[in-house]
Amino acid sequence: MTGLGEYEPLSDREVVLRRPVPGDAATVLAGTRDPLIREFMQGVFPHADEAAAAHWIETVPPLLWAEGRAAYFTVESEGLPVGWGELTGIRREEGTAEAAVWLLPAARRMRTATAALRLVCRYGFEQLTLRRIDAYAAADNMPVQVVGAFIGFRRAGFYPSLFRSSRTHRLHDAVHATLVPDDLC
Repeated sequence: MTGLGEYEPLSDREVVLRRPVPGDAATVLAGTRDPLIREFMQGVFPHADEAAAAHWIETVPPLLWAEGRAAYFTVESEGLPVGWGELTGIRREEGTAEAAVWLLPAARRMRTATAALRLVCRYGFEQLTLRRIDAYAAADNMPVQVVGAFIGFRRAGFYPSLFRSSRTHRLHDAVHATLVPDDLC
């Protein structure tokens, strides 16, 4: 099966998860320039300007969505775009993918992060019928690990020097966690 099909936004009391649009360029630009996002996420490179971010939103997420390889979402809180959620490395035949969420500094609250990650995982389980979602966090990024554990992710492994920071190029040890549908809370 190719492509991920149509998508209706998901929401709860705290956030809305929806497909990104070019109007989200300022949020994506700010996120790709944020030092913490770039430190703890691999492959995050700052866009040159808002037009470049809008072009990326118009081309890359729709292409990967159509190919069934990744699902990208804008995270909204109080009607404003405040972050990004994603399922990458989607392997529908195996029933697996990897989840990640980032939020801009003003939105970094446990409740917002938890709601966003929960909705990303709900999409994977309910719409893509995944059987397992993995997540990796820098071992020294405890807030991300707590958010994952709060919604049911269970620690599955530890990997020394697994990924390189997009900002400092420092190698980070990583904690691997996994989630199955019955554990999502």
